[in-house]
Amino acid sequence: MNKKRLTREKKMGFQHFPYYQMRIECGKFHGWAAFNDLTDGEYLYWDFFEKAGRVPIAGKGMCWLTLIPDGKKRSVTAMFTEDEKVSAWYIDIIDSVVTDDDGVLAFWDKYLDVMLTTSGDVIIDDRDELDSAYRSGEFTKEEYEAAVSEGQRIIDELAGDIHATEAVCREMLQYVKARVNERPLTVFLDIDGVLNIFDPDAQVQTILPCAGENICELVHRMKAKVVVISSHRLGGKTWDMLQEFFKRNNINDVDITPWGEEYSSRTEEINAYLQMHPNIERYVILGDCFQDDYSRDPNLRNRLVFVDALKGLQKQDIIKACEILNRQNSILCCDQKAHC
Repeated sequence: MNKKRLTREKKMGFQHFPYYQMRIECGKFHGWAAFNDLTDGEYLYWDFFEKAGRVPIAGKGMCWLTLIPDGKKRSVTAMFTEDEKVSAWYIDIIDSVVTDDDGVLAFWDKYLDVMLTTSGDVIIDDRDELDSAYRSGEFTKEEYEAAVSEGQRIIDELAGDIHATEAVCREMLQYVKARVNERPLTVFLDIDGVLNIFDPDAQVQTILPCAGENICELVHRMKAKVVVISSHRLGGKTWDMLQEFFKRNNINDVDITPWGEEYSSRTEEINAYLQMHPNIERYVILGDCFQDDYSRDPNLRNRLVFVDALKGLQKQDIIKACEILNRQNSILCCDQKAHC
């Protein structure tokens, strides 16, 4: 069997887009859900469906919602277009669900898959892999027959009324999106050494073009909130320039950490901000560590991207930031009394 992580980083390269997973307990669904939000990227298509023809499966504005219901051996992935319509389903027959060391959900795949479209296409995929696994002794006869039976149940239950299946998936998508919006991804952002190379003789610290492009890419790709930790947040011409930069680049959710005599370091300021905003569970710190290396708090230190102050924010820095945001606190527990 193959283990498939729901971040999809090995198969589809989704690791640099927002990923969430959560447990859902409500009237229509009990089980695990995973959400891949594709905020950028070129479109990819499947063109082998007889009825639907060429359908998009990934690209900017699309998203994937994966539902793993309790008591069933399946992982149902609905691929949504930007207008929240399902373009296709890819359904894995699975053995079990596991959690990797970094907290990311995965499942053990039993090879056999079912693909569906709203146009009525039904495709059984990778039956040859399942047959080969049985012949090699990887699966017993009972395990083999169970996988085949689950594939048929998927067709009977989901393809029998495909529009009802789409309606349920769309409703679950709205539920998941609402939970996601309650917990913003957050970037704690230093300025000097990150967005610029500090010049003590300059009245205004100008932003490096490359660093400016990189912070915009990170914020928009991850749909992140920005919290400025730099001393420039206290005001002045550089702060005015920064606010204009954020506005010009449609970075609208911007805040600052608190300051005052009661705080002796950025570690204390960031922790104070986190206490004030308990809904922030996933965050990253971009800094050159000139004033604070966060070594007094391992939790903050583990979420730090150390930026070379002589280069400013680089592409590899934002890749690392995406990885940090997606690996931490990825399991969100939904209210079991919620209605959906």
